[in-house]
Amino acid sequence: MLRLRTLFPLLCLLSALFISPLAYARDGYDSVSWKNLVRTLVRFNAINLASPEFLKEYAIVTECDLYQAYYNDEFKWNRVLMAIKDSVEANKNSFPQNYDLDVRMQLDRYDFEDKRFRFTPKTALSKVNTFSLFEARNEECGYDQVVLLPRAFRAVIPSVLYLEGVPLSESEAQALLSRMKAANNADRSVYARYKFRIVYVEPLRRVQDISQTNAASSRREKASIAERNARLDAVLDSIEFYEDIDMTKLFYRYKPDGQKAKPL
Repeated sequence: MLRLRTLFPLLCLLSALFISPLAYARDGYDSVSWKNLVRTLVRFNAINLASPEFLKEYAIVTECDLYQAYYNDEFKWNRVLMAIKDSVEANKNSFPQNYDLDVRMQLDRYDFEDKRFRFTPKTALSKVNTFSLFEARNEECGYDQVVLLPRAFRAVIPSVLYLEGVPLSESEAQALLSRMKAANNADRSVYARYKFRIVYVEPLRRVQDISQTNAASSRREKASIAERNARLDAVLDSIEFYEDIDMTKLFYRYKPDGQKAKPL
C-alpha cells in the first residue's frame, strides 16, 4: 500500500502527458519559448528522440516539473522518459509550428512627402531576413544540463524585408499622435507583433556522430552544438502594429503583398 501511495503522484503526472492539451495558441500562433521551440524541432524531425541523450534533454526542457521531481530517482525518471517518448509520438503533429514575436519599435517624425511615419534608425527594418526568436538564459530550468539542444533560435525568411515606416494619411497620423500624447507616450513607442510560419528545420547532428571522438573533443563538439543558433526557415505572414504595450490597440497591419488591413 505504501508503494502504491508513493507511485500515485507519478502515475497521475504521466497520465497528464497524454490528456492535457498544449498551451493555448493565440490566433493559431504560439509564443516563443524554449519549450515550444524544442517541440518545433521534434515536429520537423530535426532531433531524434530515439537517442537517449536527446530524449533526456528534451524532457528537461519541456517537462521541468517532472525533471525536478523525479530526476534523482533513476527508476522513476526512466518511467517519465518512456511516457514522454510515447506522448511525443502521439502528439508531435500538433506541436507548435507558427509563432508570434513581439518587438518594441519607435516612430520618428512624420514624412509629409511619403505620407508615412518612419521608424527611428535603430528600429527601421531595411534589408532584413533574419530575426532572433529566443535565447535561453541561465535561469531556464535545467540550463546547465542541456548541452546538445540549441539554446538560441532564429527565423529566416526567403526574401529581405524593407519596412522603414508605417504608411498613414495625415489625419490618421495626427490622430495617432494625439492618442500617444494622451497616453503619455512621449517617445512614440509602438509594439510590433511578427507572425511567422515555420516551414523547415535542418536536422541537428546525431549524438552518435560525436560520441566516437575522445572526451575532450566530444565536450567541445557538444558545446558548439548547444551554442549554435538554430535556424528555422519561415514565412512571414504579417506584422501587426499596436500603439499600447498591452497590444490591444491595433493601428496598422503589414502584409508581404503590401495590403493594409485597418482595425474595426
